[in-house]
Amino acid sequence: MKKGSILKVTRASIMSIVILAMLVTSFTVMNVSAAGTDYNYAKLLQYSQYFYDANMCGTEVSEKNQYTWRNDCHIYDAKLPLDSKNTNMTDSFISQNKSVLDPDGDGMVDVSGGFHDAGDHVKFGMPEAYSGSTLGWGFYEFRNQYVTTGQDSHIKTILRYFNDYFMKSTFLDSTGKAIAFCYQVGDGDVDHAYWQAPEVDEMFRRGWFATDAMPSTDCVSAAAASLAVNYMNFKDEDPAYAEKSLKYAKALFQFAERCPSKSVNTDGPKGYYTSSKWQDDYCWAASWLYLATKDDHYLDETLKNFDYYAPSCWTHCWNDVWAGTACIIAEIDDLIDKNGQVLEDRYKTATNKSPYEEINFWSQIAKTVDGWMSGKNVTISPAGYAFLNQWGSARYNTATQLLALVYDKNHGDTPSKYSQWAKSQMDYLLGNNPLNRCYVVGYSDNSVKYPHHRAASGYATAEGTGPQKYVLYGALVGGPDASDQHKDITSDYVYNEVTIDYNAAFVGASAGIYRYFGNSTMQVTPNFPPPPAEDNPEDPSGSAYWVEGFCVDVAQSDGPKATEVTLYVKSNVSKTSKNISVRYYFDSTGMTSLDPNKIEMRQLYDQTAAETDYAAEISGPHLYKDKIYYIEVKWPNYVIANSNKKYQFAIGTYAWQNYWNPTDDWSHQGLKVVEDSWKGTPEKADNICVYDNGVLVGGVEPDGTTPGGNTPEPTIKPGDLNSDKAIDALDLTLLKMHLLGIKVLAGDALKAADIDASGTVDAIDYVQLKKIILTQAL
Repeated sequence: MKKGSILKVTRASIMSIVILAMLVTSFTVMNVSAAGTDYNYAKLLQYSQYFYDANMCGTEVSEKNQYTWRNDCHIYDAKLPLDSKNTNMTDSFISQNKSVLDPDGDGMVDVSGGFHDAGDHVKFGMPEAYSGSTLGWGFYEFRNQYVTTGQDSHIKTILRYFNDYFMKSTFLDSTGKAIAFCYQVGDGDVDHAYWQAPEVDEMFRRGWFATDAMPSTDCVSAAAASLAVNYMNFKDEDPAYAEKSLKYAKALFQFAERCPSKSVNTDGPKGYYTSSKWQDDYCWAASWLYLATKDDHYLDETLKNFDYYAPSCWTHCWNDVWAGTACIIAEIDDLIDKNGQVLEDRYKTATNKSPYEEINFWSQIAKTVDGWMSGKNVTISPAGYAFLNQWGSARYNTATQLLALVYDKNHGDTPSKYSQWAKSQMDYLLGNNPLNRCYVVGYSDNSVKYPHHRAASGYATAEGTGPQKYVLYGALVGGPDASDQHKDITSDYVYNEVTIDYNAAFVGASAGIYRYFGNSTMQVTPNFPPPPAEDNPEDPSGSAYWVEGFCVDVAQSDGPKATEVTLYVKSNVSKTSKNISVRYYFDSTGMTSLDPNKIEMRQLYDQTAAETDYAAEISGPHLYKDKIYYIEVKWPNYVIANSNKKYQFAIGTYAWQNYWNPTDDWSHQGLKVVEDSWKGTPEKADNICVYDNGVLVGGVEPDGTTPGGNTPEPTIKPGDLNSDKAIDALDLTLLKMHLLGIKVLAGDALKAADIDASGTVDAIDYVQLKKIILTQAL
């Protein structure tokens, strides 16, 4: 996940047919097989935003996101202990600024909210701020397309969630001066040791703060940029909210500007996001603040720090926003003196450039896109895909698409070769490629299905291979390599990583593509997103919890001995209880030479104990009724449901000449029997019951009780041993065989044979059954 690394890429060799295609086109595009590809750009814009719902964090997730499977998480971020252990601030700094950092004096600080970075759950500063500003930029440029498709309300919710978090994380004194800014919550090294849904996380999450002594200039500036863009997007419809955003943007920029020892964001992100400079973020913020205020001070700060030739060296991304900044400076130039040299001359003066040097801000964006189209700055794959870097190739590609589309919007507002190129690249990502694969999750039948994302996967580890629990609609995965190849595997975080910065420019590019190539046949998906399958499990009891598992029946030469069970606790609720237990029911009738209280219970494996600070507790046997007992497994104070932690236990006896017949055990019925406990595939086991603090919430008890206390009418008719709804000689024969030692009766048949309801099947029952048959004959 070291996405900051810039790796050298060996240029793929290109087949002769591709070379011929390059000779007759201005950019390399091969129209490869695209069967079933859906080029619906309205739908694309709609879906592209939903990754942010999946990655919301904090105490308002259930309120603000549109997924039923996401809920409030990491709520303890709202009560981060204010000390040098839980933050990177010194105790002396905290003491000196306690009135600002902790005005209510409870020793805690609220840094909840924001978005998880990727499939992990850290809130990293640089990609978080970049994503907020770039999403806002896309909305600013192509607002009408969001409105036309009915997606403006959704994007505004997302933008508010980003920027509300930035404001909450900024600590202003009584004069409005920013004293500190929390730019990161969570430690990558700690976080990456866990693979589980965010709602069940209880990991240590440190807060990382920028102060005058530790300025993190790039990160502070990036957040200021997002807030300034937010002002531009909300100033007409919600002036009070917009002004608040601008107030914080100004305070953060003043923070970045006043610190003489400017620095990059290194304290916290470690190698996960290695920042290389602060100047680009500083200019990105200053240029947006000029647009918002028309204050020349911000324009001066932009011009004297701007690197004119930098945009074409890379593209717009979290570690390099020179290209995005160039677009905004060019738009400012158009506002000031569209066809003159006023701003260009100011730039030359500010940077001591020759008065004869030719400066044209828009030309650097054209140069960037030209370099991508021609292959000068990137590798062109055999099928025409512009490839910059293996870590998230699709994010760089879609970011350059956004640059091309913004360029055209400001040059006649009509699609030129640049927008046509952007469309060809987007179509490639939607499925017009050699693999016929769509790199947007859930967009079409041929979409990637295994994004590297904990919350959606439902796996216990990243190496899980079964169907993912939830569809991560709209997530743009890392994408193909320079040879048009890709691996759709959850554990592969090069090809299938998903992050908030991958989707940031992608959303805006989708809007721009719709602006120039959309039409009335392109419609959004109604009633979206659909409820996940887990919201409607095929469970007649309507259980919110259930068990999936399998078993191995252990036998020796003298007969059956034990049942070894492997189970997982499942749920369709987004946030489960910490008081969950599981009961496995068995019948002592199938045991000989053994008292029920002398059975062996062996814990074989507890993944929870192996990977967390919690452990299962197994107890029993406990009498249920008659000759039915159960053993119970609990995980005190741990959210076992949805954690996908494996638990294995054995019940029975391994002693010589002791007999264990599992066929009459209630929980064994319907449980898949396999040969090898390490190779079994779990299946739903309705007769293993789940309890929340002792109350049945999943499964069916031996007497038919289901969650809610519903006990069905008895369906077992005394004497009808073969369940053919008749009591006759066949039933009498079965009972006689059983009493002679041929154990043919089990389960309901054994219960039907207990005519006198004594709890045992004996000669008295045989006499009673014979009497019933004779009476019927008279």
